[in-house]
Amino acid sequence: MGDLPIPPPEVRALIGSFFFACNQIVVRRLMDRESALTVTVGVNAWMGVFAILLSPWIDSYSGNAVRALLMFAGVGLVGNGLARYCSYRSHLEIGVSRTNALVAASPIGAVIVGMVLLGERPGPAVWLGVGLVVGGMILLTSEGSGGRRPPGSYFFALVGMAAFAFTPYLRKAGLTAMNSPWLGILVSICVANLMLLASSGFMPQPQRFRWDAKVMLAAFPAGAMAIGSAINYWTALRDGALATTAPLIRMSPIFVLLLSVLFLKGREVVTRRVVASTLVVVAGAVLVTSGR
Repeated sequence: MGDLPIPPPEVRALIGSFFFACNQIVVRRLMDRESALTVTVGVNAWMGVFAILLSPWIDSYSGNAVRALLMFAGVGLVGNGLARYCSYRSHLEIGVSRTNALVAASPIGAVIVGMVLLGERPGPAVWLGVGLVVGGMILLTSEGSGGRRPPGSYFFALVGMAAFAFTPYLRKAGLTAMNSPWLGILVSICVANLMLLASSGFMPQPQRFRWDAKVMLAAFPAGAMAIGSAINYWTALRDGALATTAPLIRMSPIFVLLLSVLFLKGREVVTRRVVASTLVVVAGAVLVTSGR
C-alpha cells in the first residue's frame, strides 16, 4: 500500500458495508435489463479484473498455499457464487431492503453450526441476539395484506442467508493460511463464475446467462462497488478480531434502507415495518457476532 494510511479493521468493515449497500442498489437497477445470473457474472468479472491488476503488487504469497486456495475456492462457491446469486435474484422477489434484512440474519447459521458440530454453548447475549433476529424475521415476513409476499418468494433470500453465514469463516481461514486477499478475491471469483455458467443451462430460459456487451459494461460500477466491499471485508477480517469486525459487516442493511429511499423510488416500497424489522435483525446480528 506504500505510505498511504490504512484505516483500522473496524473502519474498513464499516466502509465495506457501505460499498456493499451501494452495490445492491446499482444491481437492482441493472436487473431491470437482464437476469440475475447475467448480472452476477458481470459483477464478478469486473471484480476479477481489479484483482488481476492488483494481486501481484500487493499480496504476499508465503504460507500454506494449498489450504489457502481451498478456502478461497470455498468462498467462491458459497459466497461469490451461491450467496451472491441468491441475493441478487431475491431483489426481484421481495425487494432489496427485505433481502438485506434477511441476509443480515446469517449469524444464526453460525450459532447452529457451533452448537451441532463444535458443542458450543452460547451465552445470554448470543441467545438474546438470536431472539431479536428471529423476532425481526417474523416481523418482516408477516406484513399486512398490502405488503405480504407468498412464502415461496423468500426462498432465495433464505438460501443466501445460509450461504453468507459461512463466508466470513472461509475468508478468515484462507487469509490465516496465506496473506493474499487479492488472490483470494481472484480465485473465489473464477470459481464462482465457472459454477454459475455451468448452472446456466439448467435454469429457465429467462434466467440463463446471456452475453450482452452493453450490460457487461453497465455492470462496471456495480463491480467497482463490489470490489471496494470485498477488499475492505477481506482485510478487516485478516487484521481484526472476528468478534469486533463481523458485527460492523452486518451494518449494510441500514445503508441499504437509506439508499433505497434515495435511489429506488418507484421500485422499492420501504414501509415502517421493513425499517423496524431491519433494525431489530441488525441489532440481533450484532449481539450474536460480538458475543461469540
